[in-house]
Amino acid sequence: MRKFKALVVAAVCSSFFSMASLADEFGTREEAISLLDRAIKLVKVDRNRALDLFQSGTGGLIHKDLYVFCFAPDGTVIAHPNILGMDTFEGGFVDIHGTNLGEALFAAAKPGKIGEAHYDYERPTTGSTKMFRKTALMTRVSGIVCGVGYYNPQ
Repeated sequence: MRKFKALVVAAVCSSFFSMASLADEFGTREEAISLLDRAIKLVKVDRNRALDLFQSGTGGLIHKDLYVFCFAPDGTVIAHPNILGMDTFEGGFVDIHGTNLGEALFAAAKPGKIGEAHYDYERPTTGSTKMFRKTALMTRVSGIVCGVGYYNPQ
């Protein structure tokens, strides 16, 4: 029994280390597009279940530093690994230049199309305050706005 517990603890710990090392890697534009395409399909099938999956990241919905995020029509974050419930229009959600990111992300989102919003932002997965250029790929699907952002490592 003691060996079994040790194996379980080792497996859990190694999965945390693996996820942390993946978060250090930059996701690519192609990976972001692929993740957003998966998200769109999931939302179309079952929006509530999809939002739960985006929030938890299960099923490969968090990959490297890529994740799906979604907003309600009023700008409230309804899926995100860290800022669930934030009002993106009034919550001080800005980049280093003072650009309101909620407005920029909503403006880029068009039904049936993938738009882009560009801004400078830190990579919270690394704990660093270094700023990177980020591109958010945005769309409107089933009455909500969803996106996946990727960083330019340069």
